[in-house]
Amino acid sequence: KLHYFFLIILLFTSCKQIDENFFPYKQGMTWTYTILLKSSYTGKSHEKRLLITNIKTHKKREGVEFFRLHSNGNTYKYFVDKFNNKIIRLSALFNYGEGLTEPINREIYPDLLFEKKKWELTEQLFLTRGYQPPVRNFRPESKFTMNYSLERRMKIFKNRGITFKNCIYIVGTGSTSFIADSRSGPLEVSIKSEEWICDNIGTVLEKRYEETKASAFGNATFIKELIQLK
Repeated sequence: KLHYFFLIILLFTSCKQIDENFFPYKQGMTWTYTILLKSSYTGKSHEKRLLITNIKTHKKREGVEFFRLHSNGNTYKYFVDKFNNKIIRLSALFNYGEGLTEPINREIYPDLLFEKKKWELTEQLFLTRGYQPPVRNFRPESKFTMNYSLERRMKIFKNRGITFKNCIYIVGTGSTSFIADSRSGPLEVSIKSEEWICDNIGTVLEKRYEETKASAFGNATFIKELIQLK
């Protein structure tokens, strides 16, 4: 009887791992997002569209390797490690001379089912920008530790009038500093992110804030919303 009990538990766990997929990798899936960028310095906002497509998927014994192409020309390679229960970004190819100072090969989510409540990732600034001379158009790329936590699980999440099922809400916080002008000291930046991820969908809504008290930089906001999935 004990043997059958553990067999049932094993089957239940296996079904859960198959049924829940917060980072879909099916070849041909395409997400369309609106990207809204706001600056407290200019008081203006800029909106654009971003398409993300799973262009190639390879299933292996250890997991699944797949490629995602962004409409801005950037391509990312990921690996769903089923044995170690995590998602890894293996490589990235950037268009228009872009790049990363944060590690390219790193974990994206350390737990496929998000049973782990807290984790850390190394990230970089990508919103903060200077607007006044002599730091106009200066973009710091400071690396820092982002502390993530699973705040809650939601049976239902509604966004843009659409209802999504089986979702999670993640919050990340971090801080760093940079020197834009040798005549002044380090400028502090506080970072916060919020992300709503849903089963078999992926990211539905993402918000990121990079805030500094430096008048030449101000605060920057990034909002990414899913508007279509094929």
